[in-house]
Amino acid sequence: MKRIYFTLSILIIGTAVMAYLYFSNLNTENNSNDHPLNIVSKNSGIVFTFENDKSFFEILNGQRILGQLLGAKKTKTLIALQQNLSINKPINQLVDGENIYIGFLPGKNNQVDFIISTQAKFEIDQNRLIQLGNNKEFKIEKNGAYSKLTFPDSSFCYLITDKKTMIVSNSPDALVNLIDNHTKNDFAAYIKQNNRFGKNTLANIYIDYNKIPKLLKSILNSNINGELNIFNRQNTYASFNYNFSSEKLLLNGYTDIQDKNNYYRLYLDQKEQKIFIDQAFPEQTANYTIFAITDKEKWNSAFKNWQQDHKEAEKIAKTLKELNEKYRIDIYQTFPKYFNKQLATFQLSSGEKFGLLALENGDKLGQLLLDLSTEYEPEIRIFKEADLLYYFFGEPFKKFERPFYTIIDNYFVIANNASSIKVFLNSYRNNKLLVNNAVYMQFKDQISSSATLSIYVNHKNSNDIFGRNLRAAYYKQYKSEDGLKSYNAFGYQLSSDNGRFLSNILLLKQQKEIKLDSLTN
Repeated sequence: MKRIYFTLSILIIGTAVMAYLYFSNLNTENNSNDHPLNIVSKNSGIVFTFENDKSFFEILNGQRILGQLLGAKKTKTLIALQQNLSINKPINQLVDGENIYIGFLPGKNNQVDFIISTQAKFEIDQNRLIQLGNNKEFKIEKNGAYSKLTFPDSSFCYLITDKKTMIVSNSPDALVNLIDNHTKNDFAAYIKQNNRFGKNTLANIYIDYNKIPKLLKSILNSNINGELNIFNRQNTYASFNYNFSSEKLLLNGYTDIQDKNNYYRLYLDQKEQKIFIDQAFPEQTANYTIFAITDKEKWNSAFKNWQQDHKEAEKIAKTLKELNEKYRIDIYQTFPKYFNKQLATFQLSSGEKFGLLALENGDKLGQLLLDLSTEYEPEIRIFKEADLLYYFFGEPFKKFERPFYTIIDNYFVIANNASSIKVFLNSYRNNKLLVNNAVYMQFKDQISSSATLSIYVNHKNSNDIFGRNLRAAYYKQYKSEDGLKSYNAFGYQLSSDNGRFLSNILLLKQQKEIKLDSLTN
């Protein structure tokens, strides 16, 4: 009997040891597989990932979007890298079928650098890589910790290896201390969790909005404020499937807001609805952000919690109570009662900024606001008290402290200057509206008519705004025929979906107009 117990003990111990060794080895292998992802995601705000497959490059080489977004110099380097490595069989076989990660991060002198990382099928050092690589396709020269790859067209990039991982960049500075800075990070975990390749998916794109401000500082010559504030201090991740046609760049996926105090989380419980407030935007609108509220009671409850989290609830409640006593009105019977589901902020090509509310009974609200405002002109009034709209709707109206306003056709329009209100009224009354613009109609045809949050940028109307805010090199790229000139609209839609935002990003190319007489020929 003792012998049986002894034998069973040995078997149990042996099984436990074998299981430990197996799972330890499996864990080590998984960590090794994650190495390229950890390296790229550590400092990159945008990560582009795909499987190293010939068909992918054939499709991508047929598109101009890469060069239009990155610029001629970096695109030339990437194309030379892909083309020359793909015909080098020894090196290409090392990474065939492996995931490739491309990250974009801020570099020196206001440059945007790229890092490409992938895993080889076995460990390889740079000396061995030099032996495999030096031929007519390219030349590899070791230079300290990294190697320089020079291609026949004189373009070049830099490479470093770490066990099975191969890392390439346009800048040697991006590679400095890179190997020692590859610990696991939240962005890598998010990418790994959401990484999926469908049959019709060309590639995936991931965004870490925590790192976007640093990236934007390389591109902008101004602070990240105003309409760009949506990209500032956002603890948010996004994952998209990449789909491309000759007419548009379309990304579909999810936007996940991590910070419970983020204003946009107030809309996570608000169902998408058909957008109608854009019917009032002037034709010279450069950009807008629309917020849709389907359940006012649920939104108001979340909004009060948001105010509490920002330590403003008690102060605001006290102020509103004082206003009730001062003007002998029930202020909660104004905007909260007559607001109709959608609000927006927008900016004209001139840079003028506006706020907009859809109303259920504009005439009634106008009467209730008489004591709270002063007449500037017969159609334009100005509030006597500050921050009223901020108290009821929050962040979008923070920049309108004591604005001028007008009410027309159940639209409540505010601006910081009376002249801006006059511009709006002139456009509205003369039917010079964005919805009548051919470019905007094409955009609306290509994107969902319903959303919870909707962001739009008109290329032509934004020229002067981008001219003031982009650094010279990036503005040149924005205006160039080889850059983004051929794209006329950008849209970012978010629709509530079980605690996440189902999201679409659309970059729409200029459409050719159809001449009526051509249909009869």
